[in-house]
Amino acid sequence: MKLSDIYGYGQLFGFSGMDGKTDESDDFIAMLMRQPIEIRFELPEPLSVYIPVSENCKFFAVMSDFLLAEDEGKSIAVAWADAYTMIGRSEIPAQVLQGRYACNAEGETTVYRYESRYVGFARNGARFAVSYGRSAAAAARRAADGLNQATDAVLRLRAGYYECLPPCKDERYEKLYYKALSVNKVNVYSPAGGIPVRYTTPDRVPHKHMWLWDSVFHALAWAQYDCNMAQDAVAAVLSQQREDGFIPHRMSCRGYADNMTQPPVLAYGVWNVYKVSGDRQFLRICADKLEKYLRWDIANRDSNGNGLLEWLIEENEDCRSGESGMDNSPRFDEALTLDAVDFSVFLANDAGCLAKIFGELGEVEKAAEWNAVRNKTADAVNAMLWCEEDGLYYDLKTDGSFSKVASVASFLPLFAGIAPEDRAEKLVRVLTDKNKFMTDLPVASVSKENKAFGQDMWRGAVWLNYNYMIVCGLRRYGYSSLARQLRDVTLENVNRRYLATGSIFEFYDSENKRVPFELERKGACPKVPDWRKKVHSISDYNWSACFTMLMIQNVYYECD
Repeated sequence: MKLSDIYGYGQLFGFSGMDGKTDESDDFIAMLMRQPIEIRFELPEPLSVYIPVSENCKFFAVMSDFLLAEDEGKSIAVAWADAYTMIGRSEIPAQVLQGRYACNAEGETTVYRYESRYVGFARNGARFAVSYGRSAAAAARRAADGLNQATDAVLRLRAGYYECLPPCKDERYEKLYYKALSVNKVNVYSPAGGIPVRYTTPDRVPHKHMWLWDSVFHALAWAQYDCNMAQDAVAAVLSQQREDGFIPHRMSCRGYADNMTQPPVLAYGVWNVYKVSGDRQFLRICADKLEKYLRWDIANRDSNGNGLLEWLIEENEDCRSGESGMDNSPRFDEALTLDAVDFSVFLANDAGCLAKIFGELGEVEKAAEWNAVRNKTADAVNAMLWCEEDGLYYDLKTDGSFSKVASVASFLPLFAGIAPEDRAEKLVRVLTDKNKFMTDLPVASVSKENKAFGQDMWRGAVWLNYNYMIVCGLRRYGYSSLARQLRDVTLENVNRRYLATGSIFEFYDSENKRVPFELERKGACPKVPDWRKKVHSISDYNWSACFTMLMIQNVYYECD
């Protein structure tokens, strides 16, 4: 077992809800900084623990909740004992970089205070502990307790988690594989507030809440090694459903506050988790909620009644359609209401999956009803959104003309299996055109021919969720060699950036020149990456880790 051993800025470091109680509303989570070894706690005012190692420091493991290293014969071990306490042993004395914190020392323990946040630091010889509390007494007590814990025992517990997981199927990517599993793990919260089960988050820093389609993508990965967690990831989202069927795009243990949803992929997730788990009770619990949600989409996102769905359009120029998941795509630059190819195709796919769910439950009439919705939506997509001249599916304006913004959404009919064979051939022709989507690192999120093409999020950068869905679509239509090539080039480049930085990123440079930290994200990023100054392509991004793991293991989910 070759664990990830690469230290780099932006890696999440914290206690997982897989191991015990966490608190999203008052989170004590850290991030590794550029200078080894600096662990910065992401409180309203940051505070760091710093171990001044040399440039020759050798790392043996850099995982999301423990770290092992040696510098000139001096050993270093750090691990999370619980949600509020990090413990360690270092023959190089650990120091605290306190920023604007006031401090008060008593014996072995120093308590740092900023407003209502308290951090305790205790040290005795090589051993140290860092803790968090909402009072000085709580922080001091937890630090003292942490100092008395056996670091080696906690390390064995944290490392032992990975020993029980399925082995990597591609030895070229073994470290990347365990890195991906580590990212999955750290982005889990325990039940809290209005969320009755464990739930997942896109990146915990800075997006620590639960998101709709992210959670489904996370569940697909979890299903490969922990079906209970996969079911929790989906059930957590469904637990937030409104009485009328609506499910918001973003949720927290304290609820939600808007009327924006996200791409309908929940039935796809539930069906594929079930295919692994075989848990019919899980299907039964989810089925009616999934049906209510799709009915809400149909009733509230088809204003012209033509059977095609329209994303909510926002006034925010940097995020015209967060509901689509493609926040700043050129598709939405004109701020027009569009019959959206992706929304409509996701509906067709989810309706087909829901039909299979009801069929599995023996509800024949409902299965037939949702299969009819699937076919009706697919027919509408093929009748109204196909441009024969360009060989692509486009969004449709209200005046009946195509938007003519070619994006990765144009290839989703392959993923859903609703494109006729002759159109699939034409889509593949466009996909493999080096002047359009087949960039140095494919697949560009918009065509290179688009005047807005660049590397700012959905304006050209590469996203692994779409690469994965396109690979699934290519396999579905018999383009196995091309699917394999796309899988291979994706993994090669994700691995290359991981080896250089230690991270798996939110999105990647389609021109394959720049480290993702250097890419724009709704504006230029600083030369020295730091999300507190400007959010960059987020590191340790959960769905990217999920799809990385699935592609390494050659696992491809379809609605079949």
